[in-house]
Amino acid sequence: MTRDLREFLHSLGVNDDQIALAAVDGNVAALAGDVILGEGLELTVADLAARSGTDVDQVRSIWQLLGVAVPDGPAFSERDARFTEDAVQLGLPGAEELLRVLGSSLARVADAAVSLYVQTIEPAYRAADVDALAWAKDLAATTAAALRLSDSLGAVFVHHLRQAIALQRRAQVGGSERAVFRLAVGFVDLVGFTSLSQHLVPADLLMLIGRFEERAFEVATVCSGRVVKHIGDEIMFAALDADSGCHMAAELMRAFGTEGLEPRGGLVFGDVISRLGDYYGPVVNLASRLADTAIPNELLVDAATAAAVTTFAFAPAGRRVLKGFDDPVEVHSLVTDRLLS
Repeated sequence: MTRDLREFLHSLGVNDDQIALAAVDGNVAALAGDVILGEGLELTVADLAARSGTDVDQVRSIWQLLGVAVPDGPAFSERDARFTEDAVQLGLPGAEELLRVLGSSLARVADAAVSLYVQTIEPAYRAADVDALAWAKDLAATTAAALRLSDSLGAVFVHHLRQAIALQRRAQVGGSERAVFRLAVGFVDLVGFTSLSQHLVPADLLMLIGRFEERAFEVATVCSGRVVKHIGDEIMFAALDADSGCHMAAELMRAFGTEGLEPRGGLVFGDVISRLGDYYGPVVNLASRLADTAIPNELLVDAATAAAVTTFAFAPAGRRVLKGFDDPVEVHSLVTDRLLS
């Protein structure tokens, strides 16, 4: 380790004992990021309880719901104290479930951020002749930028909150059950993805997955819909009406029909049960079963959904016996190259 690197780490507050311990695993440069992430962690769970006017057990429960380990020693910052106060004051029935969703969502964001750095930036710094000081400075700058970004996430949340409110209001027009939304729910999966992935190097596989997810979010935004979740090589999405749902499905299938893959999908418009950002019920189950039974490059809908669509044409596709449904289901196949005027 060079003297310049040691002096730089000292300037960040890293001591020689920490440097010696990190050297065992070859992670000396990584200390630059670690120390920035650890800045200001001077409060204990008892301190947070005192600040928020509650007991230690409730504070511990809040952070555990968020998926954060809670040691007895100092592990929290002033920002954590302010968040804890807000969480205690939230006072909504079922707030525990909201915290759990928040924690799991942010855990995924954190995993994505780490993976992005490790897979795109770090390999160059792992070379034998790398300048460790340059790596340490890059890690310090990147970590500081990530912290600034985390402080700005509230601005993005406000936009998503407005969109979620608008969707809820439009999806529940005329409805009496507050957990029931009227939506088009669809699934698109990539037939051939498993076999293709066996012949791709990791970098190319990651690129393909990235394009799939990127295109899904682009299409969802244009169609005023949303990607509900990714399930392996399958995407579950939702839209406010049957036409928008068909548009989303058709665009997704068109985008990946030239990737050596053969997309297929299922879409149903009707009443679904909304819970914590996900959807459940017979409509969802039927859409999933239709996707499973579709042939490659085919999007299947049920008869009611076909009747609700005004901008796409369909071809009858018979009646299908589907798992979980007592009676055969009349289905129709979307004709993606025929738009109705």
